Amino acid sequence: MKKYIKHIVVALICFLLILVLNFVLPRALSGDPIAYLTGFEEEEMSAEKYEYYYHALHLDESIWVQFEYYLLSIFDGTLGYSYQQQSTVSTLILEKLGYSLQITIPATLISIIIGLFWGLNSGYKKEGLADKISTSAMVIINALPGFAIALILAITLGVQLKWFPYVGLSSSWVQVGTWQYLVDRIYHLILPITAVVLASLPSKYLLVRNTVAKFVDDKSVTYAKQRGLGNGKIKRDYVLKNVAQPFVTMVGSSIGSCVGGAIVVESVFSIKGIGGLLNQAVYTLDYPLMQGILLVTTLSIVVCVTLSDIVCILIDPKVRKGEEV
Repeated sequence: MKKYIKHIVVALICFLLILVLNFVLPRALSGDPIAYLTGFEEEEMSAEKYEYYYHALHLDESIWVQFEYYLLSIFDGTLGYSYQQQSTVSTLILEKLGYSLQITIPATLISIIIGLFWGLNSGYKKEGLADKISTSAMVIINALPGFAIALILAITLGVQLKWFPYVGLSSSWVQVGTWQYLVDRIYHLILPITAVVLASLPSKYLLVRNTVAKFVDDKSVTYAKQRGLGNGKIKRDYVLKNVAQPFVTMVGSSIGSCVGGAIVVESVFSIKGIGGLLNQAVYTLDYPLMQGILLVTTLSIVVCVTLSDIVCILIDPKVRKGEEV
């Protein structure tokens, strides 16, 4: 129990650290803080406009009052204001979040399912031909960065073979709301989702495979085989229970790689999701928007890690009873 409570506390501390850094960094950097908080160059602003931003950003008040306004913008859900796009940061993020979730959610679920059952079968039949081929392939893929995987898929399957579209999420000729639009959207999502799955799958597969490979030599598994139990029942009733806890922990911590991978993949496939919004914010020096995206992605990771630890507590009877594992 103490281990999981420690994980939750560390996750919360990381989130609070990001919260504070988002406030401190623009004000601590050398130069005019108005340029960092609005994205506008001082030379581009008139004296009246500069004075307006100076008061609007509460720079004429103490640092503690500024921090109070900063926290208020987070708790009221606006996450600050993008002066570059004349909109609240939360509105801009919500407009693009749906596109990113269309990639992240399916990719996460697919990588979890494949990683669990493929790793389970490979580890159970360790040192077999299928295990050697699978594990070698996963090790190689694990060494490739996400953007490289996305580029390889886009160039080979999109540009050269022309099997799948590699730009955007829909065709211009398809009418919104029709079944053709749905089919076209799924068709456009194949390459981006595949890229995120391949980037996040190896870590899950290798964890399950290695955990199972160690556990199959356990006396309980050997005894179950001697009793004549089928491989399916042994995997389900003996092996899977041993893998569940570390796998759930891995899934929680790997959500961040899926979110980060989706942001990178969106840039490669020109998808106007959170990744595209982040690129736009970086290009225009829209610091409030960059900070808002960082805050949202960090919060999603913290929530997923915390939920995975709670699930581990619920599925492990020793932890629920307060015993050390």
